Amino acid sequence: MRAVFVLRSVAIHGGVERVVADKMNYLAEQGHDITLVTYEQGKHPCVYQLNDNVRLVDMDCRFYTLYRYRLPVRLFKMWMMSWRFKKRFHRFVAEHHPDIIVTVSNSAEFLLQIMMAPNVKKVLEAHGAYPAIMTSSQFLGRCKNLLFRRAVRLSDAVITLTNGDKPYWENEVKKVLVVPNPITFYCEQIQGFERKPGRILCVARLEPQKRVDRLIDAFALIAARYPAWYIDVYGDGVEHDALVNQISRLNLESRICLNPPTNQIKQEYQSSQFSVLSSDYEGFGLVIAESMACGTPVVSTDCTFGPSDIIEDKVDGLLCKMDVKDLAEKMEWMITHEEERKQMGIKAHQSVARYRKENVMKEWERAYMSLIE
Repeated sequence: MRAVFVLRSVAIHGGVERVVADKMNYLAEQGHDITLVTYEQGKHPCVYQLNDNVRLVDMDCRFYTLYRYRLPVRLFKMWMMSWRFKKRFHRFVAEHHPDIIVTVSNSAEFLLQIMMAPNVKKVLEAHGAYPAIMTSSQFLGRCKNLLFRRAVRLSDAVITLTNGDKPYWENEVKKVLVVPNPITFYCEQIQGFERKPGRILCVARLEPQKRVDRLIDAFALIAARYPAWYIDVYGDGVEHDALVNQISRLNLESRICLNPPTNQIKQEYQSSQFSVLSSDYEGFGLVIAESMACGTPVVSTDCTFGPSDIIEDKVDGLLCKMDVKDLAEKMEWMITHEEERKQMGIKAHQSVARYRKENVMKEWERAYMSLIE
């Protein structure tokens, strides 16, 4: 199989980038011809290691640079950059002759140009829930959604991560497959980890979707009762400064720390008592599965798609309503039930084995091959 994967870049840490990198590495190890096409990588180094047999080609269309222009100029330059990407990408496809092109839902800027490539199967991987991707209250957002919908309907298939998301995409395309994300790592043994007393972990982009502000507000309700407990957040994003101000306003500077992303996140899971996901929505919830793979139970909002597929409530983790009070109550339960928390971690480790790479990667490979055949 000759496959081309299209991503914005692998220059920043992110769940989608990490999963796609793992997938390309696996397929290359199986002998498939794999090329990664980026359009904003430039000369930035890859934050995730790629197999030596994975080729990297950058189209040098840096969409993010357009935001320095005023709207009329920005729209014109956006159109020019889109035309340039289409010309370069279609020339590359004509020269390379791939069997399949795979791109992801957050490549929206150039999705239409990707899906217009002739004489090749085209697949969209939906790494976000359909309602979140296709809903916008702003005029420009609705315009983008119309273009996105047109692009999706040109694809040969959509691969979504959860069964709950599948019916939505079936309104757009005839062929929808469901394949979950694999976990990047799985700890064979979870005994003997030096878990730091009182440590709660949150791994999330500091973006509106992730609602780290909800986690901070929830912890503020219980922090005074449990002075030995604290939160380490790993991630970056546009809400960093607002979250710093929120932490300061609640006098939690010594209890909540915002850390930059790390390539050693596995060790952070292993050294925590439990982790929290406080999102409004998820495409899958990879950080939940990763935490469970380290025997670290999770408190997660029961948001649309993802968490309830992974967590069995009150067995291997806790699901809560999408409000501050219920999240605080579930976190407090974890804090005050040490033995039950440990047993949840053991059960979490056992149940999440179904997402191990050697199991899930075969499903992805079969999905791609079925589309070619």
